[in-house]
Amino acid sequence: MEIDLSLGLISYLASGLLYLFILIIYFIGSKRARYSKPFLLLLSATLVWSVLLAMSQIGASIAFQMITVAELLRYFTWLYVLHSAAGYYLEKPYKFKLSNLLSPLGIGLIFSIAVVTLIGNDFLISFFHLRNPVIIQIGWMLVFSVLGLLLVEQVVRNANQASRKSVSFLCISAGAIFGYDFFVFSNAFLVQSIDYEFWSTRGIVNILAIPTLLLAAVRNPRLAPEIHVSRTFVFHSTTLLGVGAYLTLMAVVGFYVKESSGEWGKLIQASFFFASLLVLLVLFFSPRIKTRIKRYLTYSFRNKYDYRDEWNRFSQTLLMLDPNSSIFQRSIQAIGQIVDSQGGSLWVKDNNQYVFKSNWKLDSIETHPVDENSVLIQMINSKKGLFTTDELSDQLNLADRETHWIAKSANSWLILPLWVNDEPFGFIHLEKSIINIDLDIEDIDLLNIATHHVALALFSNEADAQVQQSKRFKDLNQMTAFLVHDLKTVFSQLSLLVENADKHKSNPEFIDDMINTVHHTTQKMERLLSQLRDPGKDKVSDKVSVISIIQDIVDSYQHHPVKLSFNNNLEYNPFIMTDTEQLKSAIKHIIQNGVEAVGKVGAVSIVTQTFDSNNVEIKIEDNGKGMSQQFIAEGLFEPFKSTKGVSGMGVGVYQCREFLRSIGGDIKVKSQQGVGTCFTINFPVEYE
Repeated sequence: MEIDLSLGLISYLASGLLYLFILIIYFIGSKRARYSKPFLLLLSATLVWSVLLAMSQIGASIAFQMITVAELLRYFTWLYVLHSAAGYYLEKPYKFKLSNLLSPLGIGLIFSIAVVTLIGNDFLISFFHLRNPVIIQIGWMLVFSVLGLLLVEQVVRNANQASRKSVSFLCISAGAIFGYDFFVFSNAFLVQSIDYEFWSTRGIVNILAIPTLLLAAVRNPRLAPEIHVSRTFVFHSTTLLGVGAYLTLMAVVGFYVKESSGEWGKLIQASFFFASLLVLLVLFFSPRIKTRIKRYLTYSFRNKYDYRDEWNRFSQTLLMLDPNSSIFQRSIQAIGQIVDSQGGSLWVKDNNQYVFKSNWKLDSIETHPVDENSVLIQMINSKKGLFTTDELSDQLNLADRETHWIAKSANSWLILPLWVNDEPFGFIHLEKSIINIDLDIEDIDLLNIATHHVALALFSNEADAQVQQSKRFKDLNQMTAFLVHDLKTVFSQLSLLVENADKHKSNPEFIDDMINTVHHTTQKMERLLSQLRDPGKDKVSDKVSVISIIQDIVDSYQHHPVKLSFNNNLEYNPFIMTDTEQLKSAIKHIIQNGVEAVGKVGAVSIVTQTFDSNNVEIKIEDNGKGMSQQFIAEGLFEPFKSTKGVSGMGVGVYQCREFLRSIGGDIKVKSQQGVGTCFTINFPVEYE
């Protein structure tokens, strides 16, 4: 079949192809498959409409009723899109009054009437004796174009200042389409026939509405989700559109010159068109103009890097856990890979100089510190951003240029300062790229941003190292305080022996007790020395009998003026797997506090009982001077706070509680000033 390339065929076929292309781009570019019904329906309806009207131009047997259905579908979709963009469907549609013809219900009712009349078109033509068999279809097209214009006007008028930006481009597209359709169908209604040229141009009108339609989709989140179009596509499309617009403008002006210049018209038109092409070539090849245009388009549109992949690679390189490379080496690598550098080195400020930290892909390099008053650091402070080593060489005198480790290297290329809190933290030196690269504004921006993130990562790493170091010093200070407290306890025991030696030195039991105490003291001193030599050494767990521990402590006070009473209410012998000396030290410390609180005339009682099926409870009660509730709440379990004045370290009770909690237990206290204190210890045990 021979196809006649008529105006209508070209117009509608071009419209169909372009809307198909946009539909494909929409499916590919929509993020996470978030497709919007309004925009999808509009593209699909316009595509179907364009295809059907293109087929009608090549002699395909498509009834005018089918074309009318396509027209109604397109109109209905456009009105639905306008309603959606304006927010008509944010609330339930039935809330709109039927008296409002432009509401969704009003438009739906009109479309229902239109469909009924079109179904009964032949009957109505015969009943009203109408000569034109398609006059009813033309009438409905005219009605819907008017309704579309009215709805566009209402949307624009009712939009506030904030929402007008999101609907303006959509209203421009809809207004252009409805306005031209009103012109076509009003003319057809008056003359009782459709003008073919006017009818065929409708495809071109729909094509011209595409740019503003796409802008409307980008601006209005209710119309369509975010659509990603690459900057390369935008760059080439913008260039093509600019050249096309320029040539079209020149052609229109040339046609006007021809029509208004009489017999000289063709000569002047040809001369003007040639001159316009010459101006276009001058614009493209002029170095100054070309540089300005290229710089602007590069900064605004050019997509030299796939930033998602580039940033993913940068992050993975910088943050990967590789025991064979330090964060300094990974930092150089993350920056160097952006421009395919052959290697680099990193320097960090230490006091009044910059010291070498690491290198990447370099066999040998100078590692002498760089003074903060050197020319290199002065340039870093003045430049703020990256600069080339050629710029550095220009600032060096001849002697320094021949000796400076950066300037004398043939492969030296870039210096990238590392800034944190507006202070120079260090710098990265990069060797030349494996390919010849002339850095443009996009390269420079990306390198500066990546370098800033490297500076933050290195600063964070240093801050973390300082925190860890402070924590180790804190642990060391805490351990020292505990050791001093244990030494004080040992000293008190030895002092007590010396104090009672003259009185009981002839008592064999005292001598035996003194020997046992000295033996226990030497064991404790040996354990303290071992802990100082190796503070991280694991504690030994023994099967410790709770009753035996308490009994040994009570026996050690048999020659003390304060008598201890021990009452065991446990039916079985409980034991726990833990460090014997630590458990004994924790319980004895609480007993010793009670002994010191009552002086030489008071009493201390120790009671063991069942706390629950898996825990025992030890109550240590004295009738000493007691403690205030404020001290119990704010100071008792806080290190370095004590009621004993200068003789107390204030870490004993805290140390006891931390140990008991480490084995699953706890300690509680009740006290009343002038009455006494009761400490309650509980921890999990097993029974033999």
